[in-house]
Amino acid sequence: MARDTDLVSWSVSLTTLLYFVSPILSFALGAFVLVNMQRGSPALLRRSLAVLVALSMSTMIATRVLNPSDSNDIDVYYDIYREIFAGDTDMLVAFGGGFEVALPALMALWSLLLPSLSVNGLMFCLTLTGSLLFVVWIEKTFYARGQSTLPALMGVSLIMLNLYYSTQLARQFLALVVLLYAFTARGFWRPLAFLCIASAFHLTALPFYAIYQLARRGWPGWLLIIGTAVFLRVGFVQLLSMVIDLPEAVAEKLVYYADFTEGFSAEDLVSMRMMALLGTVSIVAWVTARLKPGPDTRPWLIVPWITLLVQLILLPIPLASLRATVLVHSVVPGLVAFKMFDRRQRHLVVLVANVLLFYKIAAFSLADNGANLRQTFTMLDSFLL
Repeated sequence: MARDTDLVSWSVSLTTLLYFVSPILSFALGAFVLVNMQRGSPALLRRSLAVLVALSMSTMIATRVLNPSDSNDIDVYYDIYREIFAGDTDMLVAFGGGFEVALPALMALWSLLLPSLSVNGLMFCLTLTGSLLFVVWIEKTFYARGQSTLPALMGVSLIMLNLYYSTQLARQFLALVVLLYAFTARGFWRPLAFLCIASAFHLTALPFYAIYQLARRGWPGWLLIIGTAVFLRVGFVQLLSMVIDLPEAVAEKLVYYADFTEGFSAEDLVSMRMMALLGTVSIVAWVTARLKPGPDTRPWLIVPWITLLVQLILLPIPLASLRATVLVHSVVPGLVAFKMFDRRQRHLVVLVANVLLFYKIAAFSLADNGANLRQTFTMLDSFLL
């Protein structure tokens, strides 16, 4: 064990050095070591690798090329950031009828602590904030409570975290990460406090919390979720007709969906591809359990299929299919994949995690214009004006 610990310690040092050469190399090594670490490795080494992986991913995502002809939500956020940086406090209530104040407040904090950011710098702050909050949640929920001792859980959860949406759907993405804390917090007041914070990022945290409570109830809850999706699909036009009678924050979001009649078809396909990948993992888990999965894994095996069905039902409503399922296809797909395997299949978890790591490295390497293959200092130089 001591020899393994020394090897991981050296790997942390090398991963750190590689970050200053190329984030994709740092990500590849850090994630590989994290996935393949021995059970019982020091928590500090696991956490260090997790932070380095999150930092490398954030750096790469923050340098994505913005096409001026595409609809990019980050452009809207950047305009508001510049107004806040210039001292316009009215921008603090720019979203959700004045209720969604968390992200503008966060940008105000960055404007006080950091020099003037470029749009890439703002993306870096968004991605790093979301990924680090996610790392802390995994640590507090699973490792600190003794629910898992396998470092592969942290590794695969980070590998499959889709930080693209932390810049494109920034408020909703951060709301969902904070909502994870509400899902797992104990007592009465702590979940409520996290739910309030999540709602201050994006009001859709409220229906997502309701969906989570339904999903916990098994098939009756899942059938109700599917029925709700069908109702929204059939009654969407009627909902739009009621827009003048709805609260401003709700009406604003319905009009937003109606305005984008041709938006995000490519992203819909990417998200469904992720669900197909999770579906494949669920089949592997089911078969390798000899068609007798443990009771703790059965609900997780169903998750990708229920999510994919909801996606298909809502697909004709612009953006709704993507946003209604973003928690599963972009925030927790790695966690879902890990939870599909019971204790008898832990060796398969590591194998699947390595395959998913290869998939993610290939995706980063094939990004537009080879943006993720640039040197770190070239990337960091684009973050400040």
